[in-house]
Amino acid sequence: MPLVLDIETAPTAAALDRPYPTRKPPANYKSEETIAKWRAEDEGRWQDERIKEYSLNPLYGRIVCFGYHHTETGEDGVLLAERESDEEELLVNAWELIAQHDGRVVTWNGSWDLQFIRNRSIIHGVQPTIGAFVLKNWFRKYGTHPHCDCKAYLLNGDQRANEGLGVWAKALGVPGKMDGMSGADVWGLVAGQMFEEVAEYCLADVRATAAIYARIRPYCDDYHLMNQLERSSHG
Repeated sequence: MPLVLDIETAPTAAALDRPYPTRKPPANYKSEETIAKWRAEDEGRWQDERIKEYSLNPLYGRIVCFGYHHTETGEDGVLLAERESDEEELLVNAWELIAQHDGRVVTWNGSWDLQFIRNRSIIHGVQPTIGAFVLKNWFRKYGTHPHCDCKAYLLNGDQRANEGLGVWAKALGVPGKMDGMSGADVWGLVAGQMFEEVAEYCLADVRATAAIYARIRPYCDDYHLMNQLERSSHG
């Protein structure tokens, strides 16, 4: 049975120390006063934009929380990296959890999560605990084994469709995302050292993904095969 996972990320300190890249004002701005006002406003916009940009890029962002749910036992939990120096240990432990499930994972729009985990592991020199073939097949389009991306499955890989985890959880009548929160709120929690709240938010997404997977699993290509294998393994 696979491991359901989700991650939350935030900018690294080094990324946040990068200076404002002076950008060109609109060509019709001529006076020094107008340009200065535009530049002050643009820097403010950039300060907000860079949080999302850096959080989504493994070169400039780090993993703060790795949430997981064991589909066989129903057990779930989180790995937290409150300090940047904790991220390497988080990755080691995350790979151990993934190995326990032979690299079988379930996500919501998780090719991004898995790519982030892989690339941050490369940066830290943390070795994967699964074979290269399994790792490669995580990113196989339209596949459901060893990686079932519930969003890609439901939307047939259409990334343009604006149907998020909360929308589908509501449609299926299962617990959804944490009320009043989105990924955009994670940085504020991290900056405020509110890691319990980050963990709760991440776990809500993991549980919603697990509930959606339980509903779509009978329709997946490998469902009946895996059922046969699981029955035979139990005698």
